[in-house]
Amino acid sequence: MTQARLQHTARQETEAVIRLAETLYRRTLVRPEVRFDLRGRTAGMVRFPRAGRPVIRYNPGLLESEGEAFLKQVVPHEVAHLVAKILYGNRIRPHGSEWRQIMVALGANPERCHNFDTSREPVRRVRRFDYHCGCRTHLLSSIRHNRVMRGTVYRCLACGQPLAAGDDSSTNGGTG
Repeated sequence: MTQARLQHTARQETEAVIRLAETLYRRTLVRPEVRFDLRGRTAGMVRFPRAGRPVIRYNPGLLESEGEAFLKQVVPHEVAHLVAKILYGNRIRPHGSEWRQIMVALGANPERCHNFDTSREPVRRVRRFDYHCGCRTHLLSSIRHNRVMRGTVYRCLACGQPLAAGDDSSTNGGTG
């Protein structure tokens, strides 16, 4: 099956699972935007922007390699997150009892992670930035570095001092 046909099928399956959830929970659900732009080892994710409709992102490489298993496992998983957020709000655990109950109601196995072969999927490299405290150098991920740029303060767990950007704050190695 072509990539375009698989994506069309995944969109149809997403809609079918949403309609099933609407029947089960007797409420109309917002239709998410569905994208196929996820990379790496993650099969799917749902995002809830502050404004606008939710976005379900699927990994096109895993959709292509796993086919039917992807549709039966990942699609209900992500729709269950959508339903859980609508029914219970933000104060529940992502894979907690509410989410598991929804998965069972949708006829899916309430597993937190997939077991797909991801060895052929490209691994995303996260840029690291040098930060210093009183006792050593820390490598912060680009995510944490961007948070620092917006005002978040991180402290060293060993000495308690705030982390400060190094002179040459960009590097590509290490653990942050």
